[in-house]
Parts: sequence; structure tokens; C-alpha cells
Amino acid sequence: MRPLLTYLVPVYWMAAFALMASQAASQPSGIELFVAGSADAILLDSGPAWEQGISTAFSIAFGVVATLFLWAFLTAVLGAGEYPGGYEEVASIAFGGATLLVTISLVVSAARGGAGVQGAGAFQLAALAASYVAVIAERRVLVNAPAPSESDQVREAARHMALGAAHSSMLTRLVGRNGPQGGAD
Repeated sequence: MRPLLTYLVPVYWMAAFALMASQAASQPSGIELFVAGSADAILLDSGPAWEQGISTAFSIAFGVVATLFLWAFLTAVLGAGEYPGGYEEVASIAFGGATLLVTISLVVSAARGGAGVQGAGAFQLAALAASYVAVIAERRVLVNAPAPSESDQVREAARHMALGAAHSSMLTRLVGRNGPQGGAD
């Protein structure tokens, strides 16, 4: 079984937080948090002096979380056998940072009086939690899968040898050499 979620989930969250970082960087007047179909967009603007600071702080925070998910992805791809618990540690840091950032965004939005934002923020928190549980569960299933025993390897080698002998016998018959085998003339 291939670890599909282990690769796809960090890439998805990395892209989501990178897009949020670029949105925060491209809008110096403030950023829209929790844009959803039913919720109003909350624009964080605290006056002319704080506009760049808030935008820059959220841009850096979203960028750091996107980098943490990139780190989790690279750990899954490149460091599979080197350190068995490495991916779980990196994934917990990435998902913890994302949860912290979404929670801070939720608190800031609620403090500004955003109506309907709590549902969208809670949905994002639930999606992060479900993603974390799915990825860690997949990794634990893969780690706890039984390794092939020595007798299974011997059977597989014997099967390959028998298939090779049958293949060469079939080729000999197709070519038409019906003479004795084993080097006798």
C-alpha cells in the first residue's frame, strides 16, 4: 500500500497557506479571513499606521506554516527509512502551527465583530484535525504492516525460478530445437 495521503495532504495545505500568504502580501490595506459562501469577509484594517504591519505579520505567519508543510512533504518523500518517527514529529509541528494560526485568525476576526466567521473557522480547524488524523493513521498502518518473512521470500524466489525455467522451455520449443539438453550431442 502506497502512502498516498502522506504525500497529498501536506502538499494541499502547503498550497492553501502559500496562497493565503500571497493574498496577505498583495493586499496592504488588510486581508480577508475566512472567505466563505455564507460568511462575510472580515477585513482586518486598523488604520493607516497598522495596515502594513498586520498584513506583513499574517503574510509571514502563513508563509512559515506553508514552509512547515513543505518540510513535512520532503520528510515523507526523502526521509522514509532513516528515522521512523521523523514524519510524525514534523507533521505534528506543521499541523500545530496551522491550528495555532487559524485560531489566532479566528480570535482576531471575532474581536473585530465578524458575523458568521466562527463557522468557517471551525470548519477549517476540523479539516486540519481530520487531515492530521488521516495522515498519522495511514503512517501507523504502514509502519505496523507485517514484513515478509524469510519463508515468503524463499517461496517467491522459487516461484521466479520456476517461471524462468518454464519460459526458457517454452522458447526452446518455439524455436524448434528438440535435441537433448544438458550439453550432450
